[in-house]
Amino acid sequence: MSAEKKAQTRAERDEKRRQEEQKDRRSTAIYTVVAVVVVIAAVAAMFWRSGILQRSMTALDVNGTKYTAADLQYYYNSIYSENAQYYRFDSSTSAKKQVYDEATGQTWYDYLMDQAVQQLTRNTALAQQARDEGYTLSQESQTNLNTTLAQLETAWISYGYASRDAFIRGSFGNYMTYDRLVSLLNMEFLASDYAQTKVDAIEHSDADYQAYYQEHADQMDTITYSQITFRCTLSTADADGNPIDRTAEEQAAELETMKAEQKVLAEEVQAKLESGTDYDDLIEEYSDRLYSSSTGSSATYSELAYFAYADWLIDSQRKAGDITLLEDGGDTYYYYYVLRFEGRELNQEQTHDVRHLLVRAGDSTTTDPTQEQYDEAERKAQSLLDEWKAGEATEDSFITLASANSDDSGSAANGGLISNIAAGSSYVEAFKNWALDPARKEGDVDLVKTEYGWHIMYYVSTNDPVWKQNTAAALQNQDYEQLADAAVQGWTVSRGTGMNFISA
Repeated sequence: MSAEKKAQTRAERDEKRRQEEQKDRRSTAIYTVVAVVVVIAAVAAMFWRSGILQRSMTALDVNGTKYTAADLQYYYNSIYSENAQYYRFDSSTSAKKQVYDEATGQTWYDYLMDQAVQQLTRNTALAQQARDEGYTLSQESQTNLNTTLAQLETAWISYGYASRDAFIRGSFGNYMTYDRLVSLLNMEFLASDYAQTKVDAIEHSDADYQAYYQEHADQMDTITYSQITFRCTLSTADADGNPIDRTAEEQAAELETMKAEQKVLAEEVQAKLESGTDYDDLIEEYSDRLYSSSTGSSATYSELAYFAYADWLIDSQRKAGDITLLEDGGDTYYYYYVLRFEGRELNQEQTHDVRHLLVRAGDSTTTDPTQEQYDEAERKAQSLLDEWKAGEATEDSFITLASANSDDSGSAANGGLISNIAAGSSYVEAFKNWALDPARKEGDVDLVKTEYGWHIMYYVSTNDPVWKQNTAAALQNQDYEQLADAAVQGWTVSRGTGMNFISA
């Protein structure tokens, strides 16, 4: 082979090797980039799951005080729960998919978030105003706060969580921490206590009460009515708990079929009522098909406002015995209400305040306590009552006793206080009857047995009539609105990218 030929062959081999090396380098670079992307994605996923981003990015800036998604989620959840318990929207469907205001297209999520932002803003301003004035928590509020914080340390056990922090995440938002929750609770208690003190200091004359009533009679009068309700609701899971998938068309068709069936029942009931059939007889006849029923229910407009029949009940043309069929619903549920108007009046009934300490028969999961569990609860209740009698035996000492020992967590944080009990209140009969006994006087104590266990009862006071209580609450709410509006006047509030992390 000639030298020229050999040189050419070497050149070809060198070129081929160079090309292969370039190819290898390109492959190495590609694999390196892919590996880096995978690592970055994994780190990002870990970072996301850690909640650091959600706990650091600003969701709301209130006049320079920055709040994260975790903070705002706490307020949103609170407002959401408050509205959900009155069935003001369908809690099985995203609030973002439900219209709150047909005229503007505002969704329930938008409305609830606006309320959460407003409340967080107000609490920030009122707490700052309290600190500026050197205001400190009242003894009762401090006791309530301490009780609430103490319950955080043990509540996870009774609710079946693995730890305190797991309970906090499950109850107050995925990104909430113990320290942040404590900080929010401190601010909330300070703002509330400060505002209540300011509002309590405002005195309203009888003329104020009368003037408010005359202007808001529709809201202040007590409406008495009877109702039978039929409901259509689409199941979201099958008997085994598996989600049911439906197209929008299938969902609408299934709901329409259910509506037709329930409307027939509602129209039957309406016709029978109009022909003179007794309400209680109808409730018994349709008991296995109706959703809910009541006879002689009493409520004010504010308590009925979110029901479709509220405006019908307060119509000035309403007469005792009027009957109607009204309907209301959404994409996954529908209601048919058969109503009879019984009457309307200025409720002069006096209300009553009591404190109680519940010793539960069994535990929070017990639905049908045994006699042994009742006996054990009675012995413990008697022992606690004897302990209280052996001490100062005052309302203050009862507050301390109830706060530390009551199994009713809802009232324990407030020293066992149950306010404004009236005949129409929905408390269990034995409890309510004790509070409403005409012979009751301040400082009375007793043991009362109910389906929950044994209650140590302490009678606090007889209050103003229902109408005046309702008017007082309305006036106080009006005073609070004015106080809060003044506190935030001139403040700037802006929403940040952290809003995107709110779960709804």
